[in-house]
Amino acid sequence: MSVGNVERIIKKYASQIRSQQYPDFPEHCYPHMLRRTRATNLYQDGTELELVSRILGHSSTETTRIYAVPSIEMMRKAMETGSLSTDEKPLWPDNEEEMARICGLR
Repeated sequence: MSVGNVERIIKKYASQIRSQQYPDFPEHCYPHMLRRTRATNLYQDGTELELVSRILGHSSTETTRIYAVPSIEMMRKAMETGSLSTDEKPLWPDNEEEMARICGLR
């Protein structure tokens, strides 16, 4: 099957989907769009970037980074995994007079 035939089939079914169920479906749908969407979804669902790169057949993960757009959920989880350490000691003395002097307020 030629690339042109694949493009025609995808455009045909995209048009049907748009007219029957999803009017917001993109007007221009093409094979690479499906590939990019699937790669982005794999990454956002937690698949490691290196594995997505191998699935796509990329020789470098740098090429795959184009698809690596983190979702809001991924960013939220990353923020939640960071922990605040309460064991840290301040770098300055706990003396307000000294802090005022250091800051040039006295």
